[in-house]
Amino acid sequence: MIFFVNLKTVLEHPITAIIFVGVIVICALIAYDKSLKSRKYYRCPECGESFRSEHMESQCCKVCGAQLVETNDTNVNDKA
Repeated sequence: MIFFVNLKTVLEHPITAIIFVGVIVICALIAYDKSLKSRKYYRCPECGESFRSEHMESQCCKVCGAQLVETNDTNVNDKA
């Protein structure tokens, strides 16, 4: 309840509202950029399937179980 009262007070002034929204937008852009940088692309040398993973390391192919090779090719088939 106190948070909403303080938020209402902050948003009543145009300059503080602009600053508040600006900080939220900047935080969202930083999070999105970090998410894009954490993406890794893999291709299976056995069956040719390609995969994308975020925030983790993939070790084996979802289709055939072979070891994956990390690639820079962003054209992936995530249907498997």
